[in-house]
Amino acid sequence: MTQAGPRFAILQRSLEIPDLEKLKRAFRSVKGLTETDAHTLAKDAFGILVNNLSPTDAMTLQGALRAEGVETAVVLQTDLPQLPPTKFVHQMDCLPNALVVHDAIGREFPVPWDQIMLIAAGRVRLTVFEQQRVTSSQSPLQAAPESWWPAGMRGRSVPQPAPEYVTRERQVPTLLLEVLLARAVMRFQIEGERFRFNYLGDRKRPELAENFALLVQDVMKFAPQAIVNRGAHLLRENTTTAFEYPSKHAFYEEITWMLWQMANAPKQVP
Repeated sequence: MTQAGPRFAILQRSLEIPDLEKLKRAFRSVKGLTETDAHTLAKDAFGILVNNLSPTDAMTLQGALRAEGVETAVVLQTDLPQLPPTKFVHQMDCLPNALVVHDAIGREFPVPWDQIMLIAAGRVRLTVFEQQRVTSSQSPLQAAPESWWPAGMRGRSVPQPAPEYVTRERQVPTLLLEVLLARAVMRFQIEGERFRFNYLGDRKRPELAENFALLVQDVMKFAPQAIVNRGAHLLRENTTTAFEYPSKHAFYEEITWMLWQMANAPKQVP
């Protein structure tokens, strides 16, 4: 059933992970929120604590969280920033004058560095679904030695059953880089395992994590005006250890939160 009326989200004021016990106590103030929700959100809090709340529940929960020392903002869900269209990139060059993006047929598109607004990177756990063949057991007729078969069937092939498949879910840690352009007109998505690091030349390293770190560091070096997420900030400190996000949802939720923070930052007085 579709819930009528405006819906609201509760956003964190900072990305500090809220204390589990505080969340559990605050959640008791809103019908429909459980301790299980508190456990889930304590591990997956990347800017947006709860969404799809009625106005009354949103204000009640905000007050309960404030009483626990957790400062939040109540935001109309339709006012949350929308991520721009994605362009999947498998090759690009970080040159001093521009970020040169290669499309699927090899064409080059230079992007001025000052057009880059946000850089997000990290090791993200993606959910993939794979089909696996199930080995079926042989029927008694298939397993029996040919000498036991009826005379009329000897030498004939026995029809094999059609293969059966099951779909299994698997979590795959994946190195992701997102580059958002100014005014959120587009974003480039780079998946480390599918990216060609040709531009690194002699700097190219044997390990994927090292090459990915160099790529992210280069983009940040040439676009110092861009805001960065926690994953990119960690790689800026000259490390190859990527910050791990528990899910794709958490990774993009943090980006949405960062865009909301940018849109609501106090205007600087000239």
